[in-house]
Amino acid sequence: MQLVVYVPPFYAAEMGLEIAAIGMVFFLARGWDAVIDPVMGNLSDRTRTRWGRRKPWMAIGTPLLVATLWLFCQPPENVGLGYLAISAFLFYVAMTAVDIPYMSWGPELSRDYAIRTKVVGFREAGGMLGTVLATALPLFFLAGRDPSLREILLVFVVAISILLPITVAWALWRTPQGSYIDTGRVTLRDALSGVKGNKPFMRLAGGVFAFWLAGGVFNALVLFMVQHTLQLPTSSFLWFVFSQYIASIVMLPLAVKLGNRIGKHRALVFGSLAFMGLAPLFLLVSPGDFQGALMIFIAMGAVTSFIWVMPPALVADAVEFGMISGGADDPAIYMSVYYFMQKMAMAAGVGLALPLAGVMGFDPMISNSPAGLWGLNFSCLILPLVLALPGAVLLFNYPIDERRHLIVRRWLSRRTDSKML
Repeated sequence: MQLVVYVPPFYAAEMGLEIAAIGMVFFLARGWDAVIDPVMGNLSDRTRTRWGRRKPWMAIGTPLLVATLWLFCQPPENVGLGYLAISAFLFYVAMTAVDIPYMSWGPELSRDYAIRTKVVGFREAGGMLGTVLATALPLFFLAGRDPSLREILLVFVVAISILLPITVAWALWRTPQGSYIDTGRVTLRDALSGVKGNKPFMRLAGGVFAFWLAGGVFNALVLFMVQHTLQLPTSSFLWFVFSQYIASIVMLPLAVKLGNRIGKHRALVFGSLAFMGLAPLFLLVSPGDFQGALMIFIAMGAVTSFIWVMPPALVADAVEFGMISGGADDPAIYMSVYYFMQKMAMAAGVGLALPLAGVMGFDPMISNSPAGLWGLNFSCLILPLVLALPGAVLLFNYPIDERRHLIVRRWLSRRTDSKML
């Protein structure tokens, strides 16, 4: 999220690149990122080593991710769109090599519906804590002035370069490999065919696409909204993000409990619609009203946990449903397709939001007219809720709840036991 929020405005406002062109570069880069996800997922699922299927890829990918992060977020002066495109493409390749195996590791630690939600909850809590730390560090090191976006990104990059290798090494050392049913090394084509035939998963992927498309539009423009609509400095946005993710961490245990009580799919619908429904309230905040804006960001943070925790847990449940029809126990290919949909949605969000705001008259380099500000506000605050509604329709009655998942697990257990006889 931090990259989507900070990097496009950085290249637009401080590097002087044209906003619509930046949107197109990010759309293509995230599209490329999404395309290579299934390849990485299949490679991870087919890996067989004494350290398991996931750990080797994370160990190899982490130093590459740190190196490309520096290229992407700390470019030399006077670079053009070509540099942005190349550095973005390289960065997303390295991130995929770490992220897909990491996200696929969780489903192999437990098959229980409720425990799986807790596992994902702990993992996402760590991610949220990292976001809080990343936001707090610029507030601490750049206190007393309104920092540039380059300075904020520099603090992020330095912190990630130190903390990521340490935390990855700790996870590789202390966390078990997990277990899986070895159904052999499935080719990418066969794996994707199995995913395509899993109707509940495809329904989930469509719903998540709608939610992340809405979130991508909001994230691409929210910093501009703070600067131009609310007329608050960039340092205020750091406080907003910090407070939002503190609220997310505080509310995460409740999100996990509610997800297991009403169903993860309905908890996801609730969280997504609540987040997008709160965004138009910024239109009621007077320019310069820091406290009013802060309250809305905190309220949005209170429902953010649902959006981050529920989808990966739902994907893991869908893997076992696919196994009933002869699919493989290969969560990485499912996770990669999920992230394909998520990243395509985020790419489309940036590719839609920035050009649309520009067409409607918004320009981040000037003092905008009321019409230009309306273009920004409509694209950032109203459009996301409209885009999220189809996702709610798809997922409200999603077929895999705790009861049906238990039936699937029992069937798989009997099938496995019969093969051992």
